[in-house]
Amino acid sequence: MKYIHNTHSEIEKYEPVFTIGTVARKLNVAVQTVRMYEQEGLVLPYKTATGRRMYSLHDLERLHCIRQMIVEHGLNIQGIKKLMALIPCWEYMGGVDSDCEGCPVYNGMSAPCWSVKEVGQKCQQQDCRECPVYRLPVSCNTLKSIIYQRDV
Repeated sequence: MKYIHNTHSEIEKYEPVFTIGTVARKLNVAVQTVRMYEQEGLVLPYKTATGRRMYSLHDLERLHCIRQMIVEHGLNIQGIKKLMALIPCWEYMGGVDSDCEGCPVYNGMSAPCWSVKEVGQKCQQQDCRECPVYRLPVSCNTLKSIIYQRDV
């Protein structure tokens, strides 16, 4: 996947620089498909004050992996959500503790932690876009090592 490079420096990985239309073109999908991925909680775009969705290189990489899981591996959205729910977010947030006992993400596997509304205390004040779990370098090549806690 090619990324836009500036003559002075690379685009910062988490900088929201791509519109939804640009992302859709880069992924060769409809804008509605990108919106659906957002609605399903697979990606968290930045939103401007006027509500315009903006995506970073990190978001684009995540979406590329989602497309790859669908097109090349035959997974559906629910399967991808369950797969991403296997990421042990608690390990990236200080380890298992009593807060995890009441957290639906720790106790279930319906969706990735950044898409769940009711979370444990240690994540309640966390901006999911800034969270180390959402910022993991998720790609189809690294997902297994992330889930199994191998050098990411």
